[in-house]
Amino acid sequence: MEIPNSELFSVLQEFNSWWSGQPISDLPEWERSASAAVWSWVQDRESRRSLLLTGARQVGKTTLYRQTIRRLLKEGYPATNILYATFDHPILKLAGLERTFRAWEELFPAAPEQPRMLFLDEIQNVPDWQIWLKHQVDFKHGRRIAVTGSASPLRSASAESGVGRWETIPLATLSFSEFLRLRGIELPPLPPVKSLRTLFDWEPIDFAVTASTARGLTVHFHDYLLRGGFPEPAMVTELSRCQRLLREDIVDKVLKRDMTAHYGVRRVLDVEKIFLYLCYHDGGILDLGMLTRELDGVNRQSALNFLDLFEATHLIYRLKPYGYGKEVLRGRLR
Repeated sequence: MEIPNSELFSVLQEFNSWWSGQPISDLPEWERSASAAVWSWVQDRESRRSLLLTGARQVGKTTLYRQTIRRLLKEGYPATNILYATFDHPILKLAGLERTFRAWEELFPAAPEQPRMLFLDEIQNVPDWQIWLKHQVDFKHGRRIAVTGSASPLRSASAESGVGRWETIPLATLSFSEFLRLRGIELPPLPPVKSLRTLFDWEPIDFAVTASTARGLTVHFHDYLLRGGFPEPAMVTELSRCQRLLREDIVDKVLKRDMTAHYGVRRVLDVEKIFLYLCYHDGGILDLGMLTRELDGVNRQSALNFLDLFEATHLIYRLKPYGYGKEVLRGRLR
């Protein structure tokens, strides 16, 4: 479908207010820990690789990219050399990648002294985007491209397209430390722990002192678990409203829209049943035999397929078996 230039110009100017000299004023000053890795990619002008920021819906990917754009503008980067576009917008989705970029280049020819910076949101809505991105990295050397996706692309043949073409930064939900900073709760003076391995060198008195110092954080940790670790719900005062937002904006959209749109799932009822089962049986060894017995109409292969999809859309994380203990063998065989 041919989209009129005037429509595309209007949409792009709405998303890129800095082209007309307007500041980005609707962003928080607080940044996720992953912002350091994104900024490191921005500064690395030697590498031609693109950047893929992947994570669940509402985890802060768009905000992180817009904060990066704000920082670029503060450092004097040419405003018209920066493009932000989200491909869940119906006009841009219809126009496609190349048509969108031609409209941008018609509005603002490239400033030759700096590469063009492209920040593309929800890229999984564009058909064959992996092939397009591979071609850009291989042949368009005047562009630096950063994309986001709520559904993991690193599946089957698409993984091969990305080898050497993009680097991936997974953006998880808020860590407990980020949750406390977001809510303005000051951390007590706790000893630094670089890895769990260092805890093996602690004495019993070290554990006792740390537990006593951190005791006041217990209530906040329970609140953190109930709120799910997403930035916007974390700031909602009423807990019931927070959980409703989690269900409507994150779980329902992934189960009922992303699963069908990107992976062709038609058995939505089975998807919901398995996901609810996992919510009630998290944190332990998954017994597939028991799952299929308790959920009528769900066979083992379907359950395994849906587990892969849940992980691809960041609804669950799986810890693979480690070691050879009895519990590991029981979990593998059933």
